Amino acid sequence: MMRTFGVYLIFAAVALRGAVVTSDAPYFEPVLGLLTVYGLLLFAVTSLVRRQPFFQSRFIQFTYLFLQSALVIALLVVSEYEDLFANLFIPLSLDAVSFFDRRLGYLCITAFSLALTGTLFFTDQGRIFGLAMGGLYSGVCFLFGGYAAQVLRTEAAHDQNRRTFNELQTAHRQLQGYADQVANLAVEHERNRLARDLHDAVSQTLFSASLIADVLPKLWERDPEIGKRKLDELRVLTRGALAEMRTLLLELRPSSLIELDLADLLRHLSNAFTGRTRIPLALNVEGLADPPLEVKEAVYRVVQESLNNINKHAQASRVFIDLHRSEDHIQLDIRDDGCGFDAGNISHESLGLGIMRERAESIGAQFFIQTGIGAGTRIELIWKDGQP
Repeated sequence: MMRTFGVYLIFAAVALRGAVVTSDAPYFEPVLGLLTVYGLLLFAVTSLVRRQPFFQSRFIQFTYLFLQSALVIALLVVSEYEDLFANLFIPLSLDAVSFFDRRLGYLCITAFSLALTGTLFFTDQGRIFGLAMGGLYSGVCFLFGGYAAQVLRTEAAHDQNRRTFNELQTAHRQLQGYADQVANLAVEHERNRLARDLHDAVSQTLFSASLIADVLPKLWERDPEIGKRKLDELRVLTRGALAEMRTLLLELRPSSLIELDLADLLRHLSNAFTGRTRIPLALNVEGLADPPLEVKEAVYRVVQESLNNINKHAQASRVFIDLHRSEDHIQLDIRDDGCGFDAGNISHESLGLGIMRERAESIGAQFFIQTGIGAGTRIELIWKDGQP
């Protein structure tokens, strides 16, 4: 908008000054006619057809610049080299750098300068004057053309930044949509996992407890000793089911890992394991101070994965967990009397060993496995604050 206003202002000033200067001259009418044609072409291109598809042709653009240049030269010649008409090359210089790339635009301005200087060279005021005025107006054309080229580059960069910003916003919205989908899938997956855990552990444990509770009165009447054993079994089952529910609640509320003491967390895991598998587990915890949160969570996850492996693979009859803890030291020892395995033939990524090793490495702890076929399995984790 401001560029168009400036172009019209230059033309109006030149036309008004030219009409005043040549009003008493015999060539007034030809000058007025040439100015009218120049102004009509300028208005048509600037305000009407500039954005039209047909005007994007280089041939049309060159033709327009050539016609306008010819009109300016004609004005200079007809008016007996009235050099103020040379200012009409300024709008043409702006058009040249906007129509074409930077190099071709400057070539057009160079052509304007040569035509202008060559025309003024024959003025009655002398060749030196013609060369000086030609150089002056050529410099003005290059100055305006260079400034216009810089403005156009700035506008192009601004448009590119705006397009990039819009593309980034679109990509952000798409990524947000994908993130929401992934979150929903994660929630659905976690819901399904918890449902399986409830069915596999708590439901089966409660079902077993229900069966024992149904037959317990008759067994007690028939043989009190058997009744007492079944009562103890019922107590273990219900305690295990309660611990299993608390463990599932911990999964639903990860903040509980922060709130609860590590010994209580391991006690929940132990009771849930015994209630689910009927395998006795001896838990021994020494020390009262909890380690840092990330260490506590890693120890909890290692014990959880170890008990899962024992349940699935060890065929053990006894399990032992010893924990020695302080604020800057942890020593965890998990043992079972199960079937063990050949450590040389099983990848460290098997049986969840890779997960446990990664947990230990994440806190900078040492991780050891001792096992053999028929010799049970021992897992040891040692963490010291500041150890490499």
